[in-house]
Amino acid sequence: MSEATFPPGFEVIGVSMEEILVVARHLLLPGIVHGFIRDGAPAYRSRILEYGEFRLRSQMEHDSSMKQIIPYLIVRYGSRIFAFRRLAAGGESRLHGKYSIGVGGHINRVDVEGASDIVDAGMRRELLEELVIFGNWRARLVGVLNDDTTRVGQVHFGLVHVVDVDTSDVVVRESHSLEGRLMDSDELDGLRDHMETWSQLILDVADPAAL
Repeated sequence: MSEATFPPGFEVIGVSMEEILVVARHLLLPGIVHGFIRDGAPAYRSRILEYGEFRLRSQMEHDSSMKQIIPYLIVRYGSRIFAFRRLAAGGESRLHGKYSIGVGGHINRVDVEGASDIVDAGMRRELLEELVIFGNWRARLVGVLNDDTTRVGQVHFGLVHVVDVDTSDVVVRESHSLEGRLMDSDELDGLRDHMETWSQLILDVADPAAL
């Protein structure tokens, strides 16, 4: 997951007018929810479709009463997972060198306008924006992610999908900021301490190859 954060009132051309999908916390979360949760994922998705609205991203970055919806995609080929590593050219310096078992991003109004299912449309756009898959793929919702222990986590909510592909020929589009390759479960476990928080939360309770 990558996101830009700005001080309240700070406007950036091209960002301040960006509208993203959000849901009020009290409508989305039934209570205290932490980590990677597999049970009830379809119900969360239904609440997002029912109560979701588009708000200016610049106004949402510091509003913990709202949850920004992030499709989080785990790409799997057989028993191997496509893992990412952030390079120095990519976004926030605190994430440089960090690994991730998934990729995710906001659902923007302009990208899903007119779609019959904005969550599905946002998921598909995120996948094709980040990766080139030289084959067929199929996505399936497997759980949700929530982490209110960090400032960034307090304003985001992940819809975790496993994307099964029928080819090992998968490459990242933005190779200047990301690199990636297929890894087995043992290799992922060995990198756990070097991974981003959401990836750690998943690995702590599940084997992504078995989801």
